[in-house]
Amino acid sequence: MNIVRQFPTEGMLIDTDYIFDVRKELATLFRYRDAAVNAIANQATLEAAAENTVDVSQLADLQQPGPYQFTDQVITLSGRRRQSPLGLSGETKFEVALYLPQGNPKPAPLVVMSHGFASDRNHFTYLAEHLASHGIAVAVPEHVGSNVEYSQAILQGLANGINPVEFIERPLDIRYVLDELEDLSKSDPNFANQLNLEQVGVIGHSFGGYTALAVAGAEINDLRLRQVCPDQDPTFNLSVLLQCLANRLPPFNYDLQDPRVKAVIAVNPITSTALGPASLGKIKVPVMIMAGSHDIVAPTVPEQIHPFIWLNTPEKYLAMIVDGNHFSTSGASGDDFALFPKELLGSNPQVGLSYLKALSLAFVNTHIRDLSDYRPYLSVNYAQVLSENSLELHLVKSLTPEQLEESFGSQPPETIIPQIAIEPIPKRSETVLEQIKRTGTIKVGIRKDAAPFGYIDPNGEWKGYCFELLNSLKDKVAQQLNKPIELKVVAIQSTLENRFAIVRDEAVHLECGPNTIRSDIEAIKFSTPFFITGTHFLVDSQQPRVFNRYQSLDSLKIGVLPSSLTEKFIDQTYPNAHKIVFPGDIGRSQGVTALVNSDIDAFASDGILLIGEVTRQGLSSSQYTLSPDQPLTCDFYGMILPKSDPQWQRIVNSFIEGEKAKEIWGGWFTNLFPYVLLNLEYCIDK
Repeated sequence: MNIVRQFPTEGMLIDTDYIFDVRKELATLFRYRDAAVNAIANQATLEAAAENTVDVSQLADLQQPGPYQFTDQVITLSGRRRQSPLGLSGETKFEVALYLPQGNPKPAPLVVMSHGFASDRNHFTYLAEHLASHGIAVAVPEHVGSNVEYSQAILQGLANGINPVEFIERPLDIRYVLDELEDLSKSDPNFANQLNLEQVGVIGHSFGGYTALAVAGAEINDLRLRQVCPDQDPTFNLSVLLQCLANRLPPFNYDLQDPRVKAVIAVNPITSTALGPASLGKIKVPVMIMAGSHDIVAPTVPEQIHPFIWLNTPEKYLAMIVDGNHFSTSGASGDDFALFPKELLGSNPQVGLSYLKALSLAFVNTHIRDLSDYRPYLSVNYAQVLSENSLELHLVKSLTPEQLEESFGSQPPETIIPQIAIEPIPKRSETVLEQIKRTGTIKVGIRKDAAPFGYIDPNGEWKGYCFELLNSLKDKVAQQLNKPIELKVVAIQSTLENRFAIVRDEAVHLECGPNTIRSDIEAIKFSTPFFITGTHFLVDSQQPRVFNRYQSLDSLKIGVLPSSLTEKFIDQTYPNAHKIVFPGDIGRSQGVTALVNSDIDAFASDGILLIGEVTRQGLSSSQYTLSPDQPLTCDFYGMILPKSDPQWQRIVNSFIEGEKAKEIWGGWFTNLFPYVLLNLEYCIDK
């Protein structure tokens, strides 16, 4: 009613039918939520009856501080390229709060904590101190792309919003912290014998809960995102708005899992859309999900209860705080929650804090330190000992869809295990795989002029990422067909001009090269992206020139390849530039040579191809540089495939996303990963 009173018009029309429909839908969702919580309580009763008769009331109180003194410090790590509130900043100050127990006879296990959006490394200080007092080291990185400072920059109009790359950067922050602590343990006497990096766990809250699950093995689920997000109806699940930002990410295989992580706790995590059943089902390490029944930021049914059912790991726990909310376990002060109404914060915060202290200590000691004496704490009976009337606590290890349906009394309003739609396969007279089996040959197109993807070396032999990748694809298909296969590079050379035609006309089964993914090519389907780059100018660093979209370039000679997307970009953006065209198979090579000889002022092309040609010609990378630092266009590369054969598309995409393809990618591009990540951050933000 306050909105109606303050609305700046004399009158307004209200769709009361819609309002009543919304009210009815909300009532149904709340009824299902309450039924789900009741099902958890009933399951807890069943599990309690089956548990060993251990008098948990006589066990030590894990809510109390431990015997260890500890130090706390903030260390600043360098070398991490990260997005600041004002945009891309390259290498940024990366701060980590570190809590080290003193007097440990052995190196301490390590827990890395991941805070949520609009939070910071101080929000779970109480938990870090508690674990440290029990002999557990804790590292809490500041996720600078989604912390309090970044959220304030959004409110002040200094940032456009969360960059979807944060779904990748946060798990990489965890990996970076572990890498740096490994190095410090070897190189800095102050860290020697302090940390046992064979015993690592992650605890995350909200967006940090997603982060914990990602490093545990849950991949970003692009199929789920494409299913849910494009035509998203109005939703009461606020977290879906954040999760659907990940739909703007290219469907790379980001490989966010870290094998050093042995177990994770996800507190109020966001999971339903960015991860979904398929991804959560891949986690193999122990997982505890902690939820609040009255969480309206990440609603408990779609974000925690259903996802708990999706987990296949044999060691899983669901801790439900009845009447708890999104902030029931946060130790932040009131000032830290200035963005949120008081009604969302709830009451009795100390109760939720004590629950998390006890359960996280029991979980870490059981599944990371392998201390079997702590397993009785991970029981329904111990949860009942902890539970207080103001915020009851239930802990279960199992829950089924049938239990939820029975408790609700009818078909639930939300699908418990959503199905992924499968695209029908159009009929062909002969599939690519059938043809390969019949002929014993995979026909591929590879460029000769596109280092590092495909080129001919001085000995006249094929080299490049694509050549090595397709040789490995040949081995995979041969193994699948149980038949040796000869890799044949077709006589019709793949070029800028014919690359689509040779696939469309079935002269080759696929083409691998620097092919920008597009949707306007008839009868063509692109594979999962395997690289990201964009238009740059290659310039002599001794005669530095900074290019941007707003210059005329009237007096400059700019080299380009004909019929390329770069040429079209130059024509549209710099119509008055003096364009010098270098045609043919060796056009890029001749263009770079012309720059070396000062015949042109700059050569324009995709940044990775410029880097590749400079390397191929043996030129000094300090002599020639890319301008500007950020790409002028954003280009995702994919293999060219026939649109009529989804089976072949799945085989190729599955291979690109597999371990062998990642190994080959790493062999060619690991040194360029900062360049790739910089382009990805800029392009997704753009």
